[in-house]
Amino acid sequence: MGKILAKTRKHFTLKQKMPDFESNFRKKLLRWFRQNARDLPWRRNSSLYKTVVSEFMLQQTQVKTVLPYFERWMTIFPNFEVLASASVEAVVRQWSGLGYYARARHLHKTAQRFVQNPPRSYRDLLTCPGVGSYTAAAIASIAWNEPIAAVDGNVVRVLARVFNYSAIFTSKADAIAWTTPHAQKLLDKEQAGTFNEAMMELGAVVCTSTTPDCEHCPSQTFCKAFREHTVEVCPRFQPTPHFKKTVNRLWALRDEKLLLEPSLIGNKQLWELPELTEERKAQFRDLKEIFRAKRTVTNTIYTEVFYQPHSSMNENRSEAFFETLPFENCRWFSLQQLHTVALSGPHRRWIQQILRDEQQMAEAGTVP
Repeated sequence: MGKILAKTRKHFTLKQKMPDFESNFRKKLLRWFRQNARDLPWRRNSSLYKTVVSEFMLQQTQVKTVLPYFERWMTIFPNFEVLASASVEAVVRQWSGLGYYARARHLHKTAQRFVQNPPRSYRDLLTCPGVGSYTAAAIASIAWNEPIAAVDGNVVRVLARVFNYSAIFTSKADAIAWTTPHAQKLLDKEQAGTFNEAMMELGAVVCTSTTPDCEHCPSQTFCKAFREHTVEVCPRFQPTPHFKKTVNRLWALRDEKLLLEPSLIGNKQLWELPELTEERKAQFRDLKEIFRAKRTVTNTIYTEVFYQPHSSMNENRSEAFFETLPFENCRWFSLQQLHTVALSGPHRRWIQQILRDEQQMAEAGTVP
């Protein structure tokens, strides 16, 4: 009996001395974040408005892409009132290039909601257009310190590795469903916003998908995947089937004017280079491929191939020539006004690239 009691007391003492996983995880993570957090504009003199705008912009978009847009946005729309009173067209125009334009319209409507009947909690935020569980949790925790875990892809990756969860997630929703209770249990309820930011920061800059920096990771001592050498295979997702499609485009540049065509993307009309349908293609005797690029929309990979009418065709040099072809919905825009045109994000980048390539060729004297 004495031996049993002694063993029980020893076990109890060891248990009391065992480190508190959750508490220590929080302390290490928050200490790391205080010392290593990136200097981002929405973290400087933070406000509810800055948090809302940044969270909308960061949906499916990388920080480095968002930075210049956020800075310009805050100059033009410095608060909810100014944004709410702006026209939808003005809002979308300033968003041009960020993609997923429904976000701009949702942000505009959400600003009007904040002016008319301000949300005051996570549940209130869920009733705002374009605000899902992650965005609501991020805003509510950062702005109001509401103790709700914000779970995005970064947090999924961090915790899948910490717990060495190697089962296959069938979807993003499946991954979030598994991760959320773990994130909620680890959450520092006294510093909910800071903790959520720290978790996302860890996944974004250290516990990355391709080249994780385990050597400098504050959660290394808690990470089962690190101990078992399975970091690179966590988390695992079921492969998504991708369809492939090729779209031909026309590059018509005449007298410093570019031919563009309206395209319905989501619920918004944006401008892109004209699609070169078979009917349109038949109007040209000779076309030259000058550029190609890829983009993914939902589960389809589009290869877009850009063709230019051969420069030796005199009839193709004037705008009048194109008026005789099936380009009835197209318009000519001067290169100087392109920055004011609501172009789709990919086409804005590709147009700039083609113009740079042509300028370099002209300077090198290699333009045919």
